[in-house]
Amino acid sequence: MRNVVVAVTLLLLTATAVPAVLRAQTGGIEGRVTEAGGKPLVGATVRITGTVLGAVTDADGRYRLRKVKAGLHVVHFSMMGYEKKEVLVRVGADSVATADAVLSQKPIETNEVIVTAGKHAQSYEEVPVSVSVSTAREIRDRAITSIDQALRNVPGVNLTESQVNIRGSSGYARALGSRVLLLLDGVPLLAGDANEIKYDAVPMFLVDRIEVVKGAASALYGSSALGGVINVITHVPTGPLADVRTYGGCYGKPRYDQWVWWGGGPRWFGGMDAVLGNASGAFAWTLAAGARTNEGYRQNDDFFKWNASASGQYRPDGDRNLSVSLHIASDDRGNWLYWRNLEHALEQPEDADLSEQIHSTKAQGTARYRRVVSPVFAYTARASVYRTAFDTHSDTADYTTHPADRTQSTAVVYGAEWQGTFAPTERHMLVGGIDASYTTVASTTFGDRSGVSCAVYGQEDFRVHERLSLSLGLRFDWTKVDTTRSDNRLNPRLGLAWKAAEGTVIRASYGTGFRAPSVAERFAAASGAGLSTKPNPNLLSERSTSYEIGVKQDLLWAVSLDAAVFRNEYTNLVEPLLDPADGRITFANITRARIQGVEICLRAAPADGCCVLAAGYTYMDPQDLTRGTIMKYRSRHLFTASGDLRIIDGSIGADFRYVGKMEEIDRELGLVVRNADQRVPVYVTDLRVGWDFSRLGIPAGATFIVNNVFQYAYTEIVGNLSPIRHFLFVLEVRPFDR
Repeated sequence: MRNVVVAVTLLLLTATAVPAVLRAQTGGIEGRVTEAGGKPLVGATVRITGTVLGAVTDADGRYRLRKVKAGLHVVHFSMMGYEKKEVLVRVGADSVATADAVLSQKPIETNEVIVTAGKHAQSYEEVPVSVSVSTAREIRDRAITSIDQALRNVPGVNLTESQVNIRGSSGYARALGSRVLLLLDGVPLLAGDANEIKYDAVPMFLVDRIEVVKGAASALYGSSALGGVINVITHVPTGPLADVRTYGGCYGKPRYDQWVWWGGGPRWFGGMDAVLGNASGAFAWTLAAGARTNEGYRQNDDFFKWNASASGQYRPDGDRNLSVSLHIASDDRGNWLYWRNLEHALEQPEDADLSEQIHSTKAQGTARYRRVVSPVFAYTARASVYRTAFDTHSDTADYTTHPADRTQSTAVVYGAEWQGTFAPTERHMLVGGIDASYTTVASTTFGDRSGVSCAVYGQEDFRVHERLSLSLGLRFDWTKVDTTRSDNRLNPRLGLAWKAAEGTVIRASYGTGFRAPSVAERFAAASGAGLSTKPNPNLLSERSTSYEIGVKQDLLWAVSLDAAVFRNEYTNLVEPLLDPADGRITFANITRARIQGVEICLRAAPADGCCVLAAGYTYMDPQDLTRGTIMKYRSRHLFTASGDLRIIDGSIGADFRYVGKMEEIDRELGLVVRNADQRVPVYVTDLRVGWDFSRLGIPAGATFIVNNVFQYAYTEIVGNLSPIRHFLFVLEVRPFDR
């Protein structure tokens, strides 16, 4: 009870001074943001320092801010790829001041405004934790169609097939329990039954940027933010929008002749995406749809997917904003599990059911209302629903006699959140809110279950002086899943960011995190491919503590450096355990662990941005303190590098990824999967060549991509050969560019 009182008190303090500031005399600021030469900058961010007020420029580069308190203000202008700019403006009561800005290009400028780290817009220099940003252009240049593909290029992030691993936070348990929280425009997007990430639920063709926060973030986001947060932020049109992309390609011949199982001819894949939208007056809307098909390079690993999205915004003035969105996706795929053996690495075991297919659907809807009450207080109310469903089908299996062989589940997560943002002075920014969710599961695999969670949170960001910012946060969570006992957690967070000199920012942070075990981990009772699971409803919540010290340094010759030393401690980690008494797998709290290491990221843009280079290296020491060994499914070394060279209207790019060899796996799987111990370090190189035809009067671009150029053979998990070399041609038509 004491924890509840502390958390509620922190939230209430956020609103105590609101009535006093509502009476302040106000005016407005308007203006236009352009680049050198007068071309309008669409989508530039405009913020007033020390207030909750902000805007994004429209198709003509214009913006308008209302309810600006009378007096002197610093207006902050920023946009990806441009130098930030600050303008001093005096606002009179009941009058509108003008503040224009001309931004110069600076290709290595990081995304200046970060919204995920503190649940409000912050300058990158004020963020006390490590954050990586992937932009829409980077995603488009690589023809990325799924978020897991984009995450493989983020420093410190690795994927063990389908599970996201930030700085070693996650190992591998097939489709069960993510230790990284995925958000779509700030709304949680984890399935209600397995708490897993459904990658095709994210409308990638609408993505504006992806922010990855590394380290425990439960003080703001609650369960599943144990290892970090991924926030996918979609594009909101500021004018006419139209974009169509079509692509096609094929897999090359495998490295070894004995791996060819499909006879003559290549294995094909292709797809198409389209988006249409506009913004006019108080309304903005977007419609998008896509479909993709893939014959697969592995036996019974084909798929057909489609998705559709619709969103709308109503903003009658700068004070109120109502937005709604709906995203749906469907996936029909073969049920590939693992290889027959190393000699037949792309074929399933001889007794596998090759007619088995999995059909899944996802639907997510959100309604959000934001109200700017005064220059220093705003609130946002949000309601959401996320439905996921999957079922197994087979032409040959008899599920009536073997019901455990059929995996099926339908889960619905209903969510609601209220958040207030309060800036009583130019030095203080307080964020507080209430968050709740209710989950229902109807499943032959997990049973009929339900769960509820509620939380209260608050955080203050305080500028001690112009160069030093402090952050203090606290969140209390209460959760209960079905018949299990309830659990409550209090998670604090402390951080600082010090601008030691121009171009030098030093940061430090401490925070705790937790993850409540999923319904699937507690209640799974299934079998297949020689493996079977049994329930363990007595699982405890996982806990983590994160420490980090980092520095961001701008160097000579257009080079930017970001380095961090980190230490993460974990208790009660849930992992699969083979019970020798019956040979079945159960999930148990069996691991206490410590992961410490260093991460270094470099970005350079010589030759006025015609050439952009980036590299990231992460070294980790992931120790399983329970067993006295390295943790399973972790690598000590992660390295990514990319380069882009732009000449006239053409571009040449390359990406390289290295992942050190996994030293430990679930060796018990060797009883079922042949050649399970075959694993090597990962060396993957991708190449791309593109051309923009806009100068010829054709609003289109084309790209040719070769992934895994050197046909390197590797696995990310036991018995699963990762994608072999494949070729891809992309054509994109964009009469109204984003």
